[in-house]
Amino acid sequence: MTLPLGALAYGVSHQIKQAGAAVTTTTKPKATTTTTSTTVPLVQNMVKPPLHDPALDRRMARFFAGLRDYNNAEADTAFLPMPYYVVIKQGGGNEADWNNRLMTHYHQQLAELRARFRSVLPGAVYNGYSIKSATARTVRVGAEQNKAPYWQVYMTTMAFKD
Repeated sequence: MTLPLGALAYGVSHQIKQAGAAVTTTTKPKATTTTTSTTVPLVQNMVKPPLHDPALDRRMARFFAGLRDYNNAEADTAFLPMPYYVVIKQGGGNEADWNNRLMTHYHQQLAELRARFRSVLPGAVYNGYSIKSATARTVRVGAEQNKAPYWQVYMTTMAFKD
């Protein structure tokens, strides 16, 4: 069976370094220093995302586990992380928008998927995802109140065995 996953802002989540992630820099041979970044840099490349990516596959597996087990916190790990959304969007109130609008809508979609697949979700096993390459498009700066371009991929589906 397959689940429709709607929009997937792959470029943002794949290309931007996680806020607060440890960064290791070499200062001398065999000597390293670890620092913590407090900002998320707008590091992007506009290379078309691959059709399959191990990191995305792990996120999709966690999403499916959260969907199947009625665990929104687990499913949330596949969603665009708030620090990335905050840094990519123009204007103010981005944190509140992420919490109040995006996450609310995302949780509503989870509830709709659970209702739709209620009879087959218990015991179901994640079996991968599929990206329709033809639907991948770049969102140009300013098109969605964004400060940097990113990839958007519609018509992504997830397969599972019941």
